[in-house]
Amino acid sequence: MTTDLWVDAGPFRAHLRHLMGAGPVTSAEVAAMAGVSRRAADHLLTGRNGRPLRRICPETARLLLAVTPAQVRALRWCGMPATDAREYLEQLRAAGWSGPELGSRVGLSQAELADLATGASQCTRLVTLRLLVAAQDVGRSELSPSRGAQAGRLRITDHAA
Repeated sequence: MTTDLWVDAGPFRAHLRHLMGAGPVTSAEVAAMAGVSRRAADHLLTGRNGRPLRRICPETARLLLAVTPAQVRALRWCGMPATDAREYLEQLRAAGWSGPELGSRVGLSQAELADLATGASQCTRLVTLRLLVAAQDVGRSELSPSRGAQAGRLRITDHAA
C-alpha cells in the first residue's frame, strides 16, 4: 500500500480517546468492538518506538469511526445472549483465573459470576466484551467470538446510536 492512501492519525486518536471516555472502556475493548487489532489501537494512542503515529491505514480509520460514543455507552445496558460470555468465562477459569480476579476484571460480584456460569440467559454487552478481551489476554480465544460477533467485531445494536 502506498503512503498516499494513509490518513492523518490525529482525528482518529482523538476519536479513540473520546470512545474510551464515553464508556469508560479500554483501548483493547474499543479495538475488539471495532474489529481492529489491539496493537493498532495501542500504537495510535501511545505511538511506536517513542514516536506518535502520524498516519494510519484507511481501513483502521473507517472501522474506528464506525463505533460511536452512544454505542459505547449502551454497552452497559444492552443485553445479549450469555452464551459467548459463558464460553469466555469457562476459558478463563480453565486458564487458572480465580473468581475474585474475574470479578474484578469484568466488574461482577461472585454471585453474578456464578449465575453467569450456571445458566443466566442474558448479560450486558459490556460483560461479554470484557470477558472476550480477558480471554484474548491469555491467548485462549480467537479475535472473533464464535457466535456473538461477525468479522471480528462485537455486534453492537444500532438503536443505541
